Amino acid sequence: MPELPEIVDVVVPVYKGLAETRACLQAILAATGTVRPRLVVVSDHGPDQTLAAWLRAMAAAGRITLLENASNLGFPATANRGMAQGPDRDVVLVNSDALVFDGWLDRLAAAAHAAPDIGTATPFSNNATICSYPAFNADNPLPGDIAPAALDRLFAAANAGRSIDMPTAVGFCMYIRRDCLTDTGDFDAAAFGRGYGEENDFCRRSAHRGWRHVLAADVFVVHAGGVSFGASKEAALARNLDLLATRHPGYLPLVHDFIRRDPALPLRRAVDMARLTRHGRGPLLLRLCHGKDGGTARRLADEAAELAAAGYATALLAPAAPDAPDNRVRLTLDGAPGTPNLVYALPQELPALRADLKALGTAGCICHHFLDLPDEILDLPAALGLPYEVRVHDYAWFCPRITLLDDTGLPCPEPDPAACQRCIDVGVPLETAARPVAELLARSTRLLGAAGRVMAPSWDAAGRMARHFPTARIEAAPHPEPAFAPPPVPSLFPWNGTTPVRLALIGAIGRHKGYDVLLAMARDAARRELPLSFAVAGFTLDDYALFATGRVFVTGRYDEGEATSVVRELGCQAALCLSVWPETWCYTLTEAWRAGLWTIGFDLGAVAERIAATGYGWRVPLTLDGRAVNNRLLALFANPPAPGSVLA
Repeated sequence: MPELPEIVDVVVPVYKGLAETRACLQAILAATGTVRPRLVVVSDHGPDQTLAAWLRAMAAAGRITLLENASNLGFPATANRGMAQGPDRDVVLVNSDALVFDGWLDRLAAAAHAAPDIGTATPFSNNATICSYPAFNADNPLPGDIAPAALDRLFAAANAGRSIDMPTAVGFCMYIRRDCLTDTGDFDAAAFGRGYGEENDFCRRSAHRGWRHVLAADVFVVHAGGVSFGASKEAALARNLDLLATRHPGYLPLVHDFIRRDPALPLRRAVDMARLTRHGRGPLLLRLCHGKDGGTARRLADEAAELAAAGYATALLAPAAPDAPDNRVRLTLDGAPGTPNLVYALPQELPALRADLKALGTAGCICHHFLDLPDEILDLPAALGLPYEVRVHDYAWFCPRITLLDDTGLPCPEPDPAACQRCIDVGVPLETAARPVAELLARSTRLLGAAGRVMAPSWDAAGRMARHFPTARIEAAPHPEPAFAPPPVPSLFPWNGTTPVRLALIGAIGRHKGYDVLLAMARDAARRELPLSFAVAGFTLDDYALFATGRVFVTGRYDEGEATSVVRELGCQAALCLSVWPETWCYTLTEAWRAGLWTIGFDLGAVAERIAATGYGWRVPLTLDGRAVNNRLLALFANPPAPGSVLA
């Protein structure tokens, strides 16, 4: 432990904000600690006479040393006046909208005196740019699960004595060693006017003289932000950032590099973990998956609710950046307070991830998908000695294209591995990272064989998986869904052959969901002037090509839970499910039924299985020929076969 000063000048420039200033000063005076604060308040000729009178009363009572500017000088000059009051003492500049807690000054002074070349130390805060918590480089509301003083105690325990170097201090609460201040000189009040950026200029000038600036990771100080500047903050920031860039050309690149590397992440993560382990919860089930939207994400949400009702806590481990996956993963606990820092770079931080999962009481694992996840993640259950199960959402376990679609755009016959590899080698872009088929099958055989259960949501999906992995314990288990009223028989029956028919499609319609078929159907309907039109509740691969046919309407994206009402508003007589891959479940089929629409789908995968089982629609043979599909639809409307049957 370094030798700490007995007294430190705590300088608080004040302009306005009676409530904030009162809370700030009272917190400084009430906080316990070994290092004693000499509280110097500099009133910068503010507009609030009630505040000025209260400060004078505090000074008269001997609680503070009060300096009053005869005119408004701005923050830099006001801070300089306060810092000059104790020429032999260290200084902490504290904004008048900050709140400190017991022991704060001891820990901040210890960080500043941990090495002879440290010039400044800055604590964590909810609103402190590169020192912000929970979210990095952001203005955060205070966490709702813990009082601020208790949060500061968590920082003190989780990060005791830890600090990291930064390119600059952050001025809301900035400990400055007197020898650094004497060596560097005051803030440049002439250049920086009312304020913003003066502390950054000071830090770069001192850095050129060999001084370092650190984040004191075991201190947390509340900061409201912008009380004195209010609406003028953005203009002051922009002007003074330009000045900084001119004076110190390397400053902004240093800050950008710090933000890119985010070396404070492990420190914030330690506090996230401390918050999460404060309270007991049910046994934790870890779920592995990609971070993409769609049916898998919906199943994850539903499953979390089901497991919570059964007494389990759940967490999701997914790529940290789903849109640009790299070697980082993010751990998110469902229903837990916002803890955004459980991010791990693999393989370097794999030990930390394992340790945190153990600390959270992880009891089991469910693998939903491995797309975009680093290979090390799939070995977590074995490394932690955890039982695990697998949920099937598609065919990535044996098909590098995921959907079983080959280069023709139709489902492949699931050939032997050599033929499968030839399909991959034709050069059509893959949806997964290039991995030889034999290697994929070997890994999947190992992982699926060791799983307690492999659950597929349809018999068709279970059968396909079982053919490739005969030793795995594969079960068919349809997704639980809330009950809904059976959709009525389509009102267009009996159809007279001329009444216009509008058909709905639901969701994100890409090629595997039948976009090319839909476009061919719309063009054929326009060319032959058929009484057919189509309405997409959602969006497509290329809306404008569909619009050009004059036969397709597209709503655009809708919020989760709006599908049924959006579909009903379209005024359709039935729905289409044009997926050309063997879906494993298909939530949009359920949405069509909830909206009261019977559905026509290709005789393939779970769509065909579910239509046949319920009778809420019909099946048609798979084809990419839009004319052929339209002909079958017109024949079906003219003479509907038995519900659930295949139209020849």
